[in-house]
Amino acid sequence: MNTIKIKIIAWEADGQSLICKYASDETASSNPDDYNSFAFQPRLMWPHATTADAVLEEAARAGISICQEIKTYENLANNPTQLAVYSGLSGTEQTFNVSDITHEEPVVQAIVLISTDSEVV
Repeated sequence: MNTIKIKIIAWEADGQSLICKYASDETASSNPDDYNSFAFQPRLMWPHATTADAVLEEAARAGISICQEIKTYENLANNPTQLAVYSGLSGTEQTFNVSDITHEEPVVQAIVLISTDSEVV
């Protein structure tokens, strides 16, 4: 992704939220109005951003992951094979043993002995 376009739709005073829309050079459309809006609470999320430029930059930074998500959804919409896998799960019911679906990392223990001479043994 090389560019991201942000459009500030509104300031929602009750929730103290900026309402934003995004698009990028990798989304199907470069027009933010073609996509959903998102709310951000700048005072809570970016208290260090005290100027309009700083808030806009932080909102744009947040939009990077939003545009990546948009691209993922658009790619899925163009992949009938994967859509068939997901839609084929409708109505499925299965029970799993938790031990079969969790991967526990082996515990590594180290023992350090300290002598009375303050040397590590």
